[in-house]
Amino acid sequence: MNTRLKWSLAVCLVVAVGTFAARKVSLETISELEQARATLDARELPREAAIAFALPMRDGETLDFEQLKGKVVLVTFWTSWCPPCRAEEPSLRELATMFSRDSFQLVAVSADDGWDAVDKFFAGRKPPYSVALDRGAIVSRSWGTTKFPESYLVDASGNLRLKFAGPRDWTDLDVLTLLQELGARRAL
Repeated sequence: MNTRLKWSLAVCLVVAVGTFAARKVSLETISELEQARATLDARELPREAAIAFALPMRDGETLDFEQLKGKVVLVTFWTSWCPPCRAEEPSLRELATMFSRDSFQLVAVSADDGWDAVDKFFAGRKPPYSVALDRGAIVSRSWGTTKFPESYLVDASGNLRLKFAGPRDWTDLDVLTLLQELGARRAL
C-alpha cells in the first residue's frame, strides 16, 4: 500500500472515531438533561417562542421580557397569599445568586392586585431577582398558568422548554444541571 493511501485511511479512521465519540457525548448529555427533567417532574413544552410581556416592577421600571433574550430565564408566577409560593421563595433567592446574571435571569411575576401585598410578602427583604406585577393575572393566564406557583424555563433563544407545576427546591442539583445544560453559567 502506498503512503498516500495509508494516510487517507488513517484520516478516515480518526474522523470516524471522533464522530462516534461526539455522538456518544451528545447522547450522554441528552440523557442527563432528560433524567434531570424527569426527576423534577417538569413537563417538556413545544419549543416555541415564549409569549413576550412588559410588566411594571417595584422601582417604577418596566420588565420587558424581550430584553432577556440571550439568557436562560426562569419565569415563576406566584401570589402573596399562596403558602407553597412562600415555601419555595428562599430557594429562589439562593438560585438567583448561583448563576451569572450575564447568562441567567430569574423573573418572579406576582399575580397580586397591587404592590402592598407583594411588599408584605417580602417583608422588607428585597429579593436578588426581578419582580414584576401582573395585575389581573393576564400574563400568567396567557402563559398557561392555572395554579400557583407555576414556573417556566426559557432557553437563551427565547423558546419555552419546561413547565414546573407547584413548588420546587430550586437549589436541587437537577435544577442546576438543567440550567447549565441550557447554557447558564455558574457565578464565580
